[in-house]
Amino acid sequence: MKTRVLLLITILIFSFPALTYKNGAPSGKTGSPKSNNNTCYNSYCHNGPSASTQTISVSSNIPADGYIPNTDYTFTITSKSNGASDAKMGFESSIESLGQHQGSLTQVSGSSQIKSSNFVTHTSTSNTPSSGEKSWDFIWNSGLAPDSVVIYTAGIFGNGNNAPNGDVLLLETKVLRKSSLTLNEDDTDYFLVYPNPAKNWIQVSNSKANSNGFIYISDLSGKVVLKSDWVSNDQNGKLMDISELSNGIYSFNLILENGENFHLKLKVLR
Repeated sequence: MKTRVLLLITILIFSFPALTYKNGAPSGKTGSPKSNNNTCYNSYCHNGPSASTQTISVSSNIPADGYIPNTDYTFTITSKSNGASDAKMGFESSIESLGQHQGSLTQVSGSSQIKSSNFVTHTSTSNTPSSGEKSWDFIWNSGLAPDSVVIYTAGIFGNGNNAPNGDVLLLETKVLRKSSLTLNEDDTDYFLVYPNPAKNWIQVSNSKANSNGFIYISDLSGKVVLKSDWVSNDQNGKLMDISELSNGIYSFNLILENGENFHLKLKVLR
């Protein structure tokens, strides 16, 4: 009898994995540093093919010149199937700066909920798309956030088969900047990205950036299109391949572990 009971429990646990988090993803699933790069994409929750037509986007009412301290901003996460058959959609976001949560999050009733104070996700009544699209809103108070932060978002497109297969995961990363972020006139003396305009490669050097961090290259909407590690030895010169970038203007951010941010505009022209 014990064997049968244990077998029945096992079957119940593993028969409905895709429904486990229908009331919202557990905290720490945005693929961010504070999530330890974890998402809900695994063998027991969601897994499946690469995205075919699905898209996910992040927008906010932060002005073009950036956020200011201790101010509320509304964020909207929008998932679209664009013709794919997705019965359920969900998301989770966090706003961080190199391993630390920044500011504070507030849910919007009926649209989002907060998990473990620093992660925001969908609710049980906001995971069904309409006409192949679903949006969620939440509030971020910038608090005393540093010169730049990163919003990490993971979106799940579920096929509704009540099993952990056939679902799609999309990750979106976006850099947000404080309005007061500027470079001093002498910054170019130690922070160099050349050639600029660039074609396929750039050389980056910064004699003051002698700690570890990350390089984020973003398009004009703030979407990160290229990311690279920065280590202390890179201060003397780091070669980066940008051949996959299209012609245009990009935002180049070097963010260090101590919160320092070095920023400039990069032009790609072939």
